[in-house]
Amino acid sequence: MTSVPAPLGTDGRLVYAPLPGRPQVTWPDGKLVAVWHAPNVEHYDYVPPGGGSPAGRVAAPDVQHYMHRDYGNRVAFWRMLRAVDAYAIPSTVSLSLTLLEDDPEIRDAMKERDWEVMSHGISNLRPIYDLDEAAESAFLAQSQELTRTYYGADLKGMLGPKISGTDRTADLMVEHGMTYHADWIHDEQPRPLRTRSGGRLVSMPYSYMLNDVPLLHAKHYPPSYFVDMVTAQIGRLVRDAERDGQARVACIATHPFLSGQPHMLRALSEIFASVRDDDRLWVTRAGDIADHYLEHHYDAQLAHAESLAEAHR
Repeated sequence: MTSVPAPLGTDGRLVYAPLPGRPQVTWPDGKLVAVWHAPNVEHYDYVPPGGGSPAGRVAAPDVQHYMHRDYGNRVAFWRMLRAVDAYAIPSTVSLSLTLLEDDPEIRDAMKERDWEVMSHGISNLRPIYDLDEAAESAFLAQSQELTRTYYGADLKGMLGPKISGTDRTADLMVEHGMTYHADWIHDEQPRPLRTRSGGRLVSMPYSYMLNDVPLLHAKHYPPSYFVDMVTAQIGRLVRDAERDGQARVACIATHPFLSGQPHMLRALSEIFASVRDDDRLWVTRAGDIADHYLEHHYDAQLAHAESLAEAHR
């Protein structure tokens, strides 16, 4: 029997290298900050196979919170598109992949706009943290097959369903053809994630800060606060990049059931207008950021980090 390689621990997966002193990261045309929009278009099981509910407050079915999220796909998604279209915002959809088959209207609207699909699992109440290796590998194979069949593209990346994973997720993602993992929010640049096969995978800076769920849903801040947070964050990243020459990444994470609400359209439009008005920003998709980093910066960044680790032994 062939032995399965042991998963890499955190120190093996990540090699510490502080941002000051790294080889320079740059974006196309001298842009200072890569900005990617991540609309989370999610499916929730009315009665999930493993139990649970969208808010965790009652056992399924949790009609109140299920319907709140279902509203996002029925109504609010389409309102949110008005802001996306008005400012021609490229988007990387964090998608519950069952929607590719279940909701063809949403699928076709995304294809029409050339959105990149990033896996957010099959359904958002089916986490993967308790899967063994064979089951997790089958999950990733199914994810790729769904996307190829219904979207005509391969998945490059994943934000785990309910931000879940195992200690082998990164290894298996590479083995199923993926190149970036958005669960790792430890940096302002993509970073190499070492894998047991040596296949190349990078972290992609997602955001729990520039994110409508914690700000608007959990903390109940007003829409204007979301606008202020986004403009302040991106403005500071631009100034820091001007100061030290290190290009950075900012993610704007939205959810249709929140950002597609009637009272949110003005705020979302203000955010997108501010992004489009700044020619120092590379407004793009996560996969494009990963592709550029892998081609131009991955090898030098990994070698630098490993040299620091060796020097500290």
